[in-house]
Amino acid sequence: MTKLTVCLGLMIMSVSLLAQSPQKFSYQAVVRDSDGKLIQNHNVGIRITVIQGSSTGSAVYTETHSAVTNINGLVTIEIGGGVTIDDFSAIDWTNGPYFLKTETDPTGGVTYTISGISQFLSVPYALYALNSGYSPPVMNTVTLTSSQTWTVPSNVTKIKVELWGASGGGGGAGAYSYSYSYNLNNGGYGGSGGFAQDEMNVAGNQQLNVIIGLPGTAGINAHWTSPGYWIGDTDGGNGGDSWLEGIKAAGGTGGKRGSFSPATIDGDAGTNNIGPVTGYSDVARENILDVYQGLERSYIGDRVLTSKPGTGGSLSNPYSLIIIPTSGEGGCAIITFFE
Repeated sequence: MTKLTVCLGLMIMSVSLLAQSPQKFSYQAVVRDSDGKLIQNHNVGIRITVIQGSSTGSAVYTETHSAVTNINGLVTIEIGGGVTIDDFSAIDWTNGPYFLKTETDPTGGVTYTISGISQFLSVPYALYALNSGYSPPVMNTVTLTSSQTWTVPSNVTKIKVELWGASGGGGGAGAYSYSYSYNLNNGGYGGSGGFAQDEMNVAGNQQLNVIIGLPGTAGINAHWTSPGYWIGDTDGGNGGDSWLEGIKAAGGTGGKRGSFSPATIDGDAGTNNIGPVTGYSDVARENILDVYQGLERSYIGDRVLTSKPGTGGSLSNPYSLIIIPTSGEGGCAIITFFE
């Protein structure tokens, strides 16, 4: 059997404090093999450890899970609901910092070959309240998909900003050589939008300027003319940058038209991002969800992250099925209220 390895990326960790014990965190990750392919519909074994003080500190809680990835390679577990002899409710969240260690067996057993560790960047408020007696307001999240002047709620003093740039549109198919011996070539895919994240201290009713990148437009396929020419193909449009104050998520560029080169040329991902945490897809045609970057991310409704690149066009001959290029996906901002 071929040995599998994975890239396990923390995607969501949100506390959902239940009325009854145990308290739980929702945890999701994408699992891949050594070739970067998704491990789909497959059993995986996961061990979770909460560590106190530092990344090499003392383990205060350990549990194991047996889970199954879905068609997208996504695995979902609830931390606090695994097999354990420890007491999750006994963790004193006021006595941090705390770190989360994840270990994975992609074959479904308990031979954990892949591990990662990351710090809890903010104390889980509901659990903190149990230990301290303090009851801060519940964190809320707003999603912005259009440019605007956004007003901070009056009781908010700190926010986390997550930005995605827009992706490029797909290029139109065409012929590199305009001759009777034409060489038909597909249009390139658009490049995905970049990602940037930062935390900001703000004031109630403060106004923030938000620019959401517009999607890259789709290119146009070439059309056939007598006596044997393919003309009129165009490049895909570039995706726009997204900004919130000094934070920037760069847009991806459009895919090139088929007549641009003898080879298909995809657009570039948005790499010129600004913020303490940034990321972008290293693989053409992919969005950030499909390429592990080791970043915390949020879901955006049914889009599951942005920015999905536009697809390139395709031609075979005047009588075959024609694939039309598509536009990219627009940018997005997620703002989470800490206080």
